[in-house]
Order: sequence, then structure tokens, then C-alpha cells
Amino acid sequence: MTTIQSRIPNKIRPRVDFDMEQYRKLVFAKGVDLEWEQCAECPCSRSASDFSLTVIQSTTQSTGEARPDCELCDGRGYFWHSAQEIRAIVTAGASTTEAVALYGEYARGMMNVSTLPEHLPAYGDRFTVLNSVRVYRETKIRTNNSIESLRYPIQARELDLAGGETTLRVLRLQYADALGLSQSANTLTEGVDYVVTGDGALDFSLGDASGSAPAEGIRYSVAYFARPRYYVADHPHTHRDSVRKFKSVTESPLALPVQVRCTMEFMGG
Repeated sequence: MTTIQSRIPNKIRPRVDFDMEQYRKLVFAKGVDLEWEQCAECPCSRSASDFSLTVIQSTTQSTGEARPDCELCDGRGYFWHSAQEIRAIVTAGASTTEAVALYGEYARGMMNVSTLPEHLPAYGDRFTVLNSVRVYRETKIRTNNSIESLRYPIQARELDLAGGETTLRVLRLQYADALGLSQSANTLTEGVDYVVTGDGALDFSLGDASGSAPAEGIRYSVAYFARPRYYVADHPHTHRDSVRKFKSVTESPLALPVQVRCTMEFMGG
């Protein structure tokens, strides 16, 4: 067998190594608290013996090969696990608006997340910003339950206003009538018509008792504060890892920080 050995130069210039300890100090001094959830494929499959046409017809969601009746993934084909709080550097937060043919404009919120080497994100992982909130809007149809959960838990935001410290959770809760129409008077007030539970859901018990809450089957829209959630939209280049030669005659492996590009969850594909 023929081997090909590279020639080592006689003199090698002084090298500059990445100081991982200094970067770790920067992360904990200037970083952001995030909840990191890892993504994994669900082992459910349509080939299971108890999977029937009835199950397929019971859902309108496009599920690919995943089972729509799977409790773990809910038909997505993947799920999130091992949620934990980490510290990371968040940069380049922006929203890019793009023209999409004849359908108008589509905005996609983006940000970069740089993690410590021990936190190795992968495509599809989720990051939730724990110390910030954003305004999120959604429309739902009232069920027969007094407590209803929204897509994201409602968060409180403390505001320093002219009248003093004020806590806001819901900016607007508007409902339609039985004909599907609405007017400015069809709005509900927190503490009078509903309350926000400790886990960020809407409790319509007050409005149900007084008759002011929307009835079952009525549409209502909510604008509220929620924690921003992003998912990893690219495949991290983890092979950036290098070697270090500091106060030693030999090199040792050095795991470097990993940066990933993230997309706001509800604007993603």
C-alpha cells in the first residue's frame, strides 16, 4: 500500500488560538436566557396494522407518513423533548418581507443563536426567549370549555406609564356575533369578562356567568403578549471544531461555539 505523507515546513509562524474561557464569560455576561427543546423523529408509521382509512379521513392535516392519531407527534412526524434553560448569544434579530407572486407579502422573523459547545442544536430544534415578549394575534372558535388555551401561553408585561406601573397581558379580545360579524362594542375586558390563568390560558367563567362571553361556536380574536419562539432553520456546521496548542508542545481538540440561523416558529415552513 502506498501512503502519501505531507511535508512539514521547517518553521511555523506563531498561531492564534480561540480562548473558549473568554467566550464563556461573554455568554454569561451578555447572553440571553433561552429554553432549548431538541427535535426528534417520531417512530409512528402508517404501516401499522391498526391504521385504517377511517383514521385518515378523520383529519384534514397533511401528515405524510406519520399517523395523525399519534399522541406523541400529533401527526407531524417529529416531536420535541429534553427542554432545558440555557444561556446563548442572540444577534441579527430581523424581519424580512418578501413578495410572493400574486399572493402579497410574506414576513419571516429571523435571528442568529450562538450556543456554548456543550449545547449542540440541530435542524428543527426550538428556542423560546424567556425574558422578552412580543405581540401575537390569533383567531379561535369558542369551545364548550370555560378555560381555553391559546397557541402560546399569555405573558405579563410590566410597563412604566404616566399613571404608574401597569401590567398588561391581553391588548384586545374581540368576538363576532352569530352571523359572523363584529363591531367595536364586541370586546371583552380582563377581570370583568375573563381572567388569565397562571399557566397563560383564558378563563371565561366570569363572562359565562354574566352572559358577556362568546358562546360555543363563536369566533373571537386575541392580541396578547407571548414569549417569542424560534426553530432552527439550517443545519449547523459542527465540524468547525478546531485544535488548541497553549502552553503545551502538543495539540488538543477544541470544541468551538456553534451558530445557527433561526426562524420565528409561526412564520416558518
